[in-house]
Amino acid sequence: MREGPMRWEGPERRLSWSPSADEEGSSIPEEQRRCSLGAGFCEVARAHHVQAESYLVYSIMSSGEIECGNTLEDALDQALPSQAFVYRPVRQRVYALLLGDGRDGASPCPTVKEWFVYSGNPLRHPDLVRPLQMNIPGGTPDLKSLWLNQEPGVQGRRLDALLGCFDLSSSREELQAVENPFKALCCLLIYLFVQVDTLCLEDLHAFIAQALCLQGKSTVQLVDLQLDYIDPRAVQLGSLLVRGLTTLVLVNSACGFPWRTSDFMPWNVFDGKLFHQKYLQAEKGHSVEALVEQNRSRLTKFHALKSVVCKACVKENRRIVSRQHGRSQQPGRWGRQGSGSHRTSSGYSRAGHGQHWRDQGAGNRPYDPDHWRRYSPSSGFQVSYHWDQKLYLIQFQSC
Repeated sequence: MREGPMRWEGPERRLSWSPSADEEGSSIPEEQRRCSLGAGFCEVARAHHVQAESYLVYSIMSSGEIECGNTLEDALDQALPSQAFVYRPVRQRVYALLLGDGRDGASPCPTVKEWFVYSGNPLRHPDLVRPLQMNIPGGTPDLKSLWLNQEPGVQGRRLDALLGCFDLSSSREELQAVENPFKALCCLLIYLFVQVDTLCLEDLHAFIAQALCLQGKSTVQLVDLQLDYIDPRAVQLGSLLVRGLTTLVLVNSACGFPWRTSDFMPWNVFDGKLFHQKYLQAEKGHSVEALVEQNRSRLTKFHALKSVVCKACVKENRRIVSRQHGRSQQPGRWGRQGSGSHRTSSGYSRAGHGQHWRDQGAGNRPYDPDHWRRYSPSSGFQVSYHWDQKLYLIQFQSC
């Protein structure tokens, strides 16, 4: 158990969870880490961590580091952003909730070391990421009220904090009307479609249809599913959603569990092979009725969930259109080598239009205009699969 991680550690880096990590010290000084929290909150976070009731919260609070050493992304597809960047604004708001954002002037603004893999990042140095100010109606609640308060009204404040982390406070009413387990899925889909301009109506149809059909599928049926071919974009979209579910677990933990964790476990709302089937069907122009397998009950739920996501996106000035419509209106936007747009970066507000995701700087690193377009074979293992004459890349870096 000890030798395995040691073999993967580079000469300039030691994983925060390796046996000697504590000897090297924390990236956030003790007084900075707990100045606004109180020493007891780290113990509460540790207790949840030991009982597997939270995800990454204790790591952020105790060492000021967070890791994601693997990803499933097509390095040749510039129309889809890396999951490391898509969910960074959410993580930054979680940092503000857990560590403070330095606005009070009494303490310096903390930074968190992010070891996130993406194309062109050899993981020799972490991205130094600062908290992002939250916009929550009534102000940002403190950890004492989120974690320890048992009054009846506090659950509403916890939900406000969760939606604030995704910057979706305006969608609270619509999401509250959605039944479980689809409430969390809709929250994630709204965030994704607002952030990533290259997602289209067919993608939304596939995500919703697979979630509805999954409820009636047995394990044997899922195993026996046969796909005509593998589409790299579908694989990356599935990976992007699953990474979003893990991000949702982090947010839910940090906010005091306003939602049941079981509602966004992948086996309840997402299956990769089933999604791939629905994605291929949607790409071929199959009707919504066919996507939900001619089930009237599912069809009704499909339109209800789609309406929630689309209306919430319209509030954020994001209109979801079909792929064919997007091609006719904006040539090249939907192409695999197109100029995809990602709306939010580390210090970027949604008040303006999106910017190209590869132009974002990595935390506090010096900006290098070619940084995101480089890929060094020495940065990790690159496994290539030729599926349907398309090159798909899987990178594993310093797991």
